[in-house]
Amino acid sequence: MKKLFIILLTLCISALLTGCRTMGKKGKDTERHISAIAAGTTQLAQIYNPASTTIHPKVFVKKNDTTNIDLYVIINDSELLFSKAAGNQSTGKVKVFYKIMETFENSQTIDTSMKIISIAKTPTPKTFAIKMKLKHVDLQKFVVQTTVTDMIRGRMNICFNEVDKLDSTGIDNYSVTYVADGQPFQKTYADEGTVLAIRYNNTPGLHLIYNAVLPVDNTIPQSPYATQSDFNDSIIHIDAQESPVQFILNIDKPGIYYTSSDSTFKSGFSIPCFGNDHPSVTTPEDMIKPIKYLCTNEEYDAITAKESKKLAVDDFWYSCTKDIKKAKELIRVFYTRAVFANIYFTSHRQGMLTDRGMVYIVMGPPHMMAITSKAEIWTYIDRKEDRRVKFVFRKRQTTLTTPDYRLYRSTEFKPYWDKAVDTWRKGNIYTF
Repeated sequence: MKKLFIILLTLCISALLTGCRTMGKKGKDTERHISAIAAGTTQLAQIYNPASTTIHPKVFVKKNDTTNIDLYVIINDSELLFSKAAGNQSTGKVKVFYKIMETFENSQTIDTSMKIISIAKTPTPKTFAIKMKLKHVDLQKFVVQTTVTDMIRGRMNICFNEVDKLDSTGIDNYSVTYVADGQPFQKTYADEGTVLAIRYNNTPGLHLIYNAVLPVDNTIPQSPYATQSDFNDSIIHIDAQESPVQFILNIDKPGIYYTSSDSTFKSGFSIPCFGNDHPSVTTPEDMIKPIKYLCTNEEYDAITAKESKKLAVDDFWYSCTKDIKKAKELIRVFYTRAVFANIYFTSHRQGMLTDRGMVYIVMGPPHMMAITSKAEIWTYIDRKEDRRVKFVFRKRQTTLTTPDYRLYRSTEFKPYWDKAVDTWRKGNIYTF
């Protein structure tokens, strides 16, 4: 049998670079966990659809104090379209528009601001930051919706940030920059060898912060119809060391690098490191993990028990098709979805190992999505058979600050999930 591993590696990297009938009777049990969905929060499925846009900015806020809050937009100019302007200079143009609203449910606009900047094309791609002051509002908590538009190409992306002006423990109270060039750190993960300067911006009388390195959690989620999830509890015990209010963080090994200004460790923020392959899924050890979504526990134990993990991956995908060409296509789509799950959903766990990542890999991007203060609601639509399936991911705050989204599990998902898994196992790509 021709080995598939090298083919997988090439296809995954290439894909990354280029970029039920309604469950009416599910009713009360599920709907208890859904906040009212406001107008303007429902048509957001494009956020998790890589084909919907060519621009993927990183948007975050930094609180200098309760009234002085900055909005940062980080863009890689390789994602922009440039046109020749006067003087034969290639120039791109970006528009950043934000609106402040009270909550996702109450999306009435409180205030807005806009900035348009021109960017000269450079010989090599670079990342640049756009900084805007958030207008002051007389609310302790509010939501910022930011729309970033490549004005030449006409493509845009939407991002959301929730702000709590009185919270003094989250990452938005810190300045986190790369030591090498002073640029702001904007990723949801760090590579080994990253060196960051961390400075606490809040509470002038504070002289110490606390930090720790925690092990990576590789727990794989159970199916959507499982009676319970095997995830560790969101509140974890922290043994942290005291550090100055400004210090250098060397990320020299995989782990969860945790920082807090609270000596009781009730909350803080974390920067995960999963090794230098993340978010790509290229090692046999990583490729085996999401296969669990398509296997029984016994099958998965047999796969992981094989001495050669590379051979185990090859054998599994070939067993689904008995055809090299079809296996290559399964591999391309399945692991490309895993890569984007890592990009979209990574927190203190790899994105492909979260509940949202599991559903995304097996079912594909949702057709509709709503965001509320307490949940994300994904809807898959089969118009031919007039079916809809709704997945509710409840937001849970964790010790590590990054929200953890847990799927509301139900046995009513079983026929739909089993059909998706069976489609993959028979050698076909599943799309709802």
